[in-house]
Amino acid sequence: MSAFDVPVEVHIDGDRAGEVAASLRPLWEFCRPADEATAEATVEATVHVVFDSDPALRAEARSRGHLSGDRLDDLLQVLTQRITLAAIDARAGHHLMLHAACLADPETGAAAAFVAPGGTGKTTFVSVLGPGRWYVTDETTVVRDDDTVVPYPKPLSVRRAPASLLKDETAPSALGLQPPRGPVRLVALCLLERDEQHRGSPQVETLGTLDALVALVPQTSHLSEMARPLQRLTTLCEAVGGVHRVTYREAADVADVVDELLGRSG
Repeated sequence: MSAFDVPVEVHIDGDRAGEVAASLRPLWEFCRPADEATAEATVEATVHVVFDSDPALRAEARSRGHLSGDRLDDLLQVLTQRITLAAIDARAGHHLMLHAACLADPETGAAAAFVAPGGTGKTTFVSVLGPGRWYVTDETTVVRDDDTVVPYPKPLSVRRAPASLLKDETAPSALGLQPPRGPVRLVALCLLERDEQHRGSPQVETLGTLDALVALVPQTSHLSEMARPLQRLTTLCEAVGGVHRVTYREAADVADVVDELLGRSG
């Protein structure tokens, strides 16, 4: 499979390996490389999985740093995380990587990234607002030096219950999402602030450059390994017209804001 253009190989062993393999292809439907033969020859990251009925074999696998467990749904959730982290490490120092969801306009390829810490609503945001737009990613937005975005339309990790830490991996198409069909260019950068107490329309505030950097830096990966990292981040902020903090209660409330950011309003 391909995670933001990083060919990732998943090695699956154990007497239940077939169950994992059968699940991966539909879940990762939008992350298969265009040329699978070439991708196999240029693997940049590898993830090892052992799914076996024998607890001793599972324990041995974990002692070697491999992913193992006794429940398929839990295993698939952690596997998505392992694949993402492996790809992030493989791209360290090459591209700017933000902890952000990203949606794009299918007509223009204009994209907005929505930065937020893990577990604060990025997947829900994409699930609600993604249909009718291109689903670029719900987790890691990778921005090249020319401000184009490398798509990562991975499976979405949907909570089994509102307060649960456990999630089910869900194929994007099952939620009505579609992958990018052409180039994607970042035109807007937002910080998501979900507030249960917020009332009324979303509040949109444009931050000064320093405040934006302070908020963005903790939500990056391997930033210090880039050449002139703060200059690169500052340049991006200026190129997209500043960073906007969006405070809202429910994702559906932000639909008009997203349209405006993507140039679709009016």
